[in-house]
Amino acid sequence: MPITNRALSKIEKVMNNILPFRADYYPVLGQIMNELNLPEVINNVVKSYNSQTKIDVGTYIATFIHHMLGDVNIKMYRMHKFFEDKALPLLIPWKPDVDINEINDDRAGRVLDALWAADPQKVLSAVVGSAIRVHSLNTSEIHGDTTSKSFQGAYDDQIEGIGIPFITFGHPKDHRPDLKQLIFGVGTERDGVPVIGEVANGNESDKTLNGRWVKNLRAMLKKDADEFLLYIADSALVTKDNLNLIAQENIDIISRLPGVFNIEEELKRRSLTNVRWEPIGKLSEDKKAASYKAWNTTEKIDERTYRFVVIHSDHKDKRKLKALDKAVKKELNQNEQKITKLSKRPFACKKDAEIEAKKYFREYTILYHDINWEIESREEKVKRKKRGRPKKGESVQTVTNYYLSGMLTLNQESYARERELCSLFVLITTLMDKKKHSAKYILGRYKGQGNVERIFKFIKNPAWVGSFCLKKPERLAALGYVLLMAAIVYTLWERRVRNMLAKDDVAPIEGLNRCKTKRPTAYVLEMALTPVLVQSQRIGNKLRIWLPKRLSWNKRRVIELSGFSEKIYEGEWHFVKMK
Repeated sequence: MPITNRALSKIEKVMNNILPFRADYYPVLGQIMNELNLPEVINNVVKSYNSQTKIDVGTYIATFIHHMLGDVNIKMYRMHKFFEDKALPLLIPWKPDVDINEINDDRAGRVLDALWAADPQKVLSAVVGSAIRVHSLNTSEIHGDTTSKSFQGAYDDQIEGIGIPFITFGHPKDHRPDLKQLIFGVGTERDGVPVIGEVANGNESDKTLNGRWVKNLRAMLKKDADEFLLYIADSALVTKDNLNLIAQENIDIISRLPGVFNIEEELKRRSLTNVRWEPIGKLSEDKKAASYKAWNTTEKIDERTYRFVVIHSDHKDKRKLKALDKAVKKELNQNEQKITKLSKRPFACKKDAEIEAKKYFREYTILYHDINWEIESREEKVKRKKRGRPKKGESVQTVTNYYLSGMLTLNQESYARERELCSLFVLITTLMDKKKHSAKYILGRYKGQGNVERIFKFIKNPAWVGSFCLKKPERLAALGYVLLMAAIVYTLWERRVRNMLAKDDVAPIEGLNRCKTKRPTAYVLEMALTPVLVQSQRIGNKLRIWLPKRLSWNKRRVIELSGFSEKIYEGEWHFVKMK
């Protein structure tokens, strides 16, 4: 039956209303935030900045999180551009009628003001509490670390000491001493999900921040005084003051012993003598992974006994090796100059030269070289007392002088010993039971610091935080806490998929370059769900979104392992027109 012109016109009208939108991995993030009840949790703490606005603070922060986790350069004054090609009802499933016109830089700034006024630490704690309940997170083991984030602004009108993080010069970890900065502290549970966080002054000491966390850790995590709580951090944790706080708060620790304690060097050198090493082997299945062995001992610091685990790795620390070779070269050059200068000095007798050679070792410390001394006698003319040319037949007087020369050679035994020290580091812990907490357990927990360091990619990425072009320090600090919330969502997704893949009967997924993996990063999961396009049709007050074709097998698996189905990419909504 032929199609009439009227029917064709109707079909064309319907087809013209069908628009493509990007969905990618954003519906998964939206569902995870919905599971956390993120907007309500935030709204219970933050007061609305404007009763007339159609988008609440919690939902607006969710748009921030989507934007931060988007693979784009983000700018607050162009936030709406990010959502123009997105299917918003799939991204914000609890509020499918979000108006893109509500997403602009003015309201974004007001949301950050409201977040700061409500105390962003309280908001972050509320979100963490929801994550712990929904995902059954175990917070008995915390990995803490800090990093710095540099900013291009001048920030000259700040007032220090009023509770707003002070953007100032400090000790930058991104090698930009010319820029002012803030310090970001992050503490994650064992699987890498942030459960504590702080945005601190740019000149905040890691030692001070660790001490503050130790003092407040039980309160932040709502742990009773007698509950087991293990805090793992880098060497900045270990100071005499912090060790006193650790004892007072009944917190167990694993950390790297810093070199400022003389016992660190002493233990490493003692381990090179006849000690009994405990084999540990590799902690990773990677063929190039280091193999370890350990030596346990106990010593006292300020009358308190601690357990020390000296770790030997068959992969020497490249930075230490470089520093060692630099020190060896410096010692060689300095002593060659001194010996060259000394070789020009005459001695009246051989014994004087020998005495000077012995005196050299008392005045100068030589760690890596030996000196082979030689004494040479020379018959030399005695300088005439009278000026002018000598008279004819005048006898020439001579004297025997002795000259000291030395040849520097590398002490192979000493150099080999110092190179071996580059394979060693010392861990300090309050876990004294060697049977319950073996050296392998101690090292494995310490190596888990890699989880918290991965969070710093959010902070270090120049496309995030710095690109928002914020002038007010309190807004910048508030955005830092939103960044931590984004990290929670991101790592919860990764954790859920990894836990599902860890089961023996679950096959791996295809990651980057179609490589099979059972431990994908969140970035790999993002790429697995990119691109995913959906189609949208709006007729009157009715909106329908659907997948134009079924997703690939790998995409479906990633979605299912995330705890959802393809249905999160589809939906039908009826919107009520506002009068």
